[in-house]
Amino acid sequence: MPKLNSATELERLRQDILSKRDPNKPCIAICAGTGCLALGCGKVITAFKEEVRKQGLEGKIDIRETGCPGFCENGTVVTIYPEGIFYIKVMSEDAAEIISQTIIEKKVIERLLYVDPATNEKVVHEKDVPFYKYQTRILIGSNSKLDPKSINDYIALGGYSALSKALFQMSPEQVQGRIQA
Repeated sequence: MPKLNSATELERLRQDILSKRDPNKPCIAICAGTGCLALGCGKVITAFKEEVRKQGLEGKIDIRETGCPGFCENGTVVTIYPEGIFYIKVMSEDAAEIISQTIIEKKVIERLLYVDPATNEKVVHEKDVPFYKYQTRILIGSNSKLDPKSINDYIALGGYSALSKALFQMSPEQVQGRIQA
């Protein structure tokens, strides 16, 4: 990665990263947080990678290991993008079915959906899960869109923009005032 010397260079890098990404390309976001690790997400990740390879879909489907979305008791949590389909308690044995049914056939697998205990209704999309619905997720709201091991993912989502502003647009006094506020 090149050394960046200005806010403009950071923004140019961000735009370059985004230009190489297809927002409509299927992406399987798999929680790899501590709770899901304890529940076997490593096997789930391996199963998805093997299934993508087995079905000859390399380069056509992204698999993203993510940080914790905060729903640990339902791990391993998997979100399918761009649709935002939200599956819980996913096991390695589910990988082939998710790829063939949800990714290829565009069908939702009912048995993997979250069931709202208040209404007994199945919830398809992550944004509609009551646990998330009324939250303003500032710190971990982008977790399922970000591989914590990828600096490019972070930059693509606007990472380092505050640092860039502090270094290139604010005086030391303004930075200090902002920190104290």
